[in-house]
Amino acid sequence: MKNLWNKVEKSKSAYIALISIILVFIMPILFNLFHLGRTNRIIWLFFVINILFAGFIGWFTRKYHLSFFNMVIFPVIFVISVFVKYGKYGYFLSGIYLVLSILIYFLFDNEN
Repeated sequence: MKNLWNKVEKSKSAYIALISIILVFIMPILFNLFHLGRTNRIIWLFFVINILFAGFIGWFTRKYHLSFFNMVIFPVIFVISVFVKYGKYGYFLSGIYLVLSILIYFLFDNEN
């Protein structure tokens, strides 16, 4: 188990995947536990927190010179969760998250 965690610590892509799983699968459960309504969940989780995280992924990918495909991890995990339990609007949100990540990625382009 310790070797597995050491491999995860070295991989920045694993961090992106773990945070994505927490945001997509765990946070909605926490919102329900605290009796926050569906509207609050959609506004705060899907539009505020996830959009900020999508921007962070674009910046993080550029800063650490990660593969461009690291920006696809979060939208793909989000599409999986949408397929399981949310409405069709989630597919559009995953596209927005991807486009935002790409825009932030190119916004922080290295001047070298």
